[in-house]
Amino acid sequence: MKVVYLKIAEKIRNQINDNYYPINSFLPSEKKLAKEYQVCSSTIRRALKQLIDEKVIAAKQGKGYLVIKKTNYKNRPLTGFYKVMENAGEKNIINLVTQFTVISANKDIADKLNIPLNSQVYAIQRLRLLNDMPILLENSFLAVSLLPHLTITHLEKSKFKYIREECNIPILDGYRTFLPYLADEGVANLLKVTVEQPLLLMKTTVFSENSQPIEYSEQFLVTDRYNTQHYFKA
Repeated sequence: MKVVYLKIAEKIRNQINDNYYPINSFLPSEKKLAKEYQVCSSTIRRALKQLIDEKVIAAKQGKGYLVIKKTNYKNRPLTGFYKVMENAGEKNIINLVTQFTVISANKDIADKLNIPLNSQVYAIQRLRLLNDMPILLENSFLAVSLLPHLTITHLEKSKFKYIREECNIPILDGYRTFLPYLADEGVANLLKVTVEQPLLLMKTTVFSENSQPIEYSEQFLVTDRYNTQHYFKA
């Protein structure tokens, strides 16, 4: 079953991009949106929270949800860090697994992975090094039931390649949100940067068939050590 709130968020996002809901206008009320999409109010609130997290809309007390920006992005193939570096001709790439444990999913993680509360999930932290220099820190969560044989050895290589080729699980699409982030002490120590140094935070949810989430991750990038270039046409 498709994750309904993400489908609704995508439709509203597209309507904003198409100027159906212009910037500085308010969305219809939760009640009207629930009636339009024939879902309960809690589903609408989750869809709106997704757009708030993406900084597309903002909640204004007593007024509703204000449209504050468009996204205007095109769909792109979902490519992992390891593949990006390989494509760039980089050879000295290290995935250092600094945490690999199994935990019970809290409500936030269960919602993001669309699994029951307290389901077993992998809590993984990987430090990505290029030429022995840390450039990216990744915290990720995956359902144990989906990948019961996942090991540290798999995580030291390309995680997506293992999921696709060894587990035969298709990776079809995902949502990625980019946010500014000031490094806290823990992140700064691992990435060897100063506390409160500006970083780029990427929050990503990856989906398989029927829009089932495979993974939720948060990646902290040192932008002066790692950047990519994209060609696009207007």
